[in-house]
Amino acid sequence: VSSSMAVSGDLHFVWYGFAVQLISQFAECSRNVMGEFVLSGNHMKLDPLSYTMFVAPSCLCMLLVGLASSWDPNVPQAFCNWWHYLLPNAALAFVLNVTVATIIKEVSAVGFVLAGIVKDIVLVVASCA
Repeated sequence: VSSSMAVSGDLHFVWYGFAVQLISQFAECSRNVMGEFVLSGNHMKLDPLSYTMFVAPSCLCMLLVGLASSWDPNVPQAFCNWWHYLLPNAALAFVLNVTVATIIKEVSAVGFVLAGIVKDIVLVVASCA
């Protein structure tokens, strides 16, 4: 609701972008709640590394759909040119996903979201200084 109020006066408002943002927020919230259930639930109690292995295939499927819908024939050549940047980036993303799973397991999904909000506030305040 707050996003729609913030952009309602924009002359170039695009409903498709709004729908994508709405769906992505719903997916992120669902992932956090599912993560809390799977990491600290009574039926399944996974460790963060196993949870990352559990979630990675579904994330890959969604990314492949996005790749297929925006495919450019220059992608393989670009990959060959930029592989030395992409491999460390992939390793960092893996470590970040395991860290997120650890935070969700130790704190909760709500604690993870609150930590993200505090992080955003600190970044804005630090960028103003």
